[in-house]
Amino acid sequence: MIKFFRHIRKSLLMENKTSKYFKYAIGEIVLVVIGILIALCINNWNEHRKDLEKEKNISANLQQEFIQNLKLIDIILEEVNNNEQACFTLMEYMNQDIDETKSKTIDSLIYWAIEHNSFNPSNSTYTEILNTGKIELVQNKKLKTSLFDWSRELEENKATHYIFEKWIEEGILPYLSKNIALKNIDMYGALAWEKESEFKSGVSNIMKDREFENVIDNNIYHISKIKDEYLNLKKIIETIIKETKSHD
Repeated sequence: MIKFFRHIRKSLLMENKTSKYFKYAIGEIVLVVIGILIALCINNWNEHRKDLEKEKNISANLQQEFIQNLKLIDIILEEVNNNEQACFTLMEYMNQDIDETKSKTIDSLIYWAIEHNSFNPSNSTYTEILNTGKIELVQNKKLKTSLFDWSRELEENKATHYIFEKWIEEGILPYLSKNIALKNIDMYGALAWEKESEFKSGVSNIMKDREFENVIDNNIYHISKIKDEYLNLKKIIETIIKETKSHD
C-alpha cells in the first residue's frame, strides 16, 4: 500500500502536476490521521471493555466479602443485645434481697454484661483495591462513597471498642475482683469451672451497693454507643451488597 502511494506521488511530480500533488498529499495525510483516530478509538474501546470487566470482578468479590461481613456483624449485634439485656436485668435486681438461687442468676448476668467480642471483618478484597488504586475502576458513585464510609466507620468502631475493653479491664473487673468471687462468673465462660468458689459469693452485697449500680449504668452507656456504631456499619454493608448486585 505504501509503495502504491509513493508511485502515485512520483507520477504526479514527473507530470509536473504540482497542485494535484499537494491535494493528493493532503488527502493522504487526512487518511493517515483518520486511520490513527480509528486505531485509538478501537484501543480505547478495548481498554474500556477491560476496565468494565475488572470492575465487574471487583464488584463480585466485594459482594461475597461483604455478605460474609453481614453474617459476622449480625452475630456481634446479637451478642451486644445480650450484653445490653443482661445489664438492664441487673438494674432490675438492684437493692433487692438476693437468695442463693438468684445469686447464680446474677453471676450469669454479670458474665453476659461484660462478655464481648470484637468485630473482625474480612477486608482482603477491599484492602487490595484500595492499596492498588483499583478503587478508581469503580464507577458506581454510591458504591465508592460507601467503601470510603466503611473505612472511616471501621476505624471509629475500633477506637470505641478499645475504650470499651479498657473500661471493662480498668473499671468493671477491679471492682468485681474486690467484691465477688470471679470464679463463679467464669463458670459461664471459657474456664467453665464445675465447682463454685469456696469463698463467699458477695453477690448479695454488690446488688445493694450504689457503686455497682453506677458501674452497670456506665457499662450500658458504652454498650449503647458501640451498638450504634455496629448498626451504622451494618447499613454500610447492606448498601455495598445492594450496589454490587447491580453488576449481576
